[in-house]
Amino acid sequence: MQEHILEDRYRDLARDNRDRMEDTIRMARECEDIGDQTLAKLALDREVLMKVDQDLDFINDSLRRAEYHLHSMESWSGAIGNYFRGKPKTEQSGTLANTRKKVEVKAPSCPPTVWRGKEVAERKIRSEIEKQKLHNFVEGEYIMYLCSNASRLASIEKIAADSVVVTNLGVFQVAGGTRVGGSTAGFMLRSVESAELVKGTMLNHDRVVVRTWGGRKAELSFWNRKSSEFIVALMNQIPAKSREWKAVPSSQGGSNARTARGAAQEIEEETGIQKLAREHEEEFEGQLDELSSVLDNVAFKARQLGDELQASNELTSHIRKRVDGTHARMKASEKRSKGLLRR
Repeated sequence: MQEHILEDRYRDLARDNRDRMEDTIRMARECEDIGDQTLAKLALDREVLMKVDQDLDFINDSLRRAEYHLHSMESWSGAIGNYFRGKPKTEQSGTLANTRKKVEVKAPSCPPTVWRGKEVAERKIRSEIEKQKLHNFVEGEYIMYLCSNASRLASIEKIAADSVVVTNLGVFQVAGGTRVGGSTAGFMLRSVESAELVKGTMLNHDRVVVRTWGGRKAELSFWNRKSSEFIVALMNQIPAKSREWKAVPSSQGGSNARTARGAAQEIEEETGIQKLAREHEEEFEGQLDELSSVLDNVAFKARQLGDELQASNELTSHIRKRVDGTHARMKASEKRSKGLLRR
């Protein structure tokens, strides 16, 4: 009688532990989803900052032309000097990308089997993808490349239903009208470590195996060799600014020990409480393995967030310095203009 009471109590404790662990795993997965959303927003914010940095080039070029005309208006000697010097040349771009040391990387040529830019917009590929509920585009996300495994003469519906889509944030594949791996499958561009082409035969398609810094592998399928070679070259350009992060592999010792312990206990006769304890231990270790995997992904997302914030802070600091310089030039031009009006 007392043994049955202990078994019931142990079952209640095991159920409570299982529920608590499931809640913990659920919250860890929510953190991972929030990390993905934050990464997407930070990437879009960085693109806005890059656009501001580019716009400063146009502002400085306009200021240079204004200074040229002011110099001509201030005196005859200035006008004569400008006449012989000619019109001002466009200043060298001062964006952060141009001020860094450039690395010579041969850009892959885009084959005719890959659609991009104007062709994607004219054929309304994005609208068709959204219509088929294959991807939810966030604000500011757009399609950079589309590699269709269907014929170029096929309808837009068939092309969108069998293709590899590269956006400015990530990559995903559609096959047979469904997204490969589920509605959230795919990978972020900034997580790419390397890509390798596995060539197919006459009856098998090419496979592009993409490895991420978190140790994950993703595969993309292509029926056209030029498309697969282009995507491999494109993916291998991405890791230039990425930072390697090695995930700690989960230990296999627990499962091996559990197997050996289970084999030994099968030989012996188990009491009810011992059987409950063994089953609870196996279930709990399985939940711990799952939690460890989710936490590895969360840690990787956190490192990606740190890299994205560092890049945004560097870009913001560069823009602030350029704005200060532009403001000083505008003040000087304003002062010269007021001097001319007083004459």
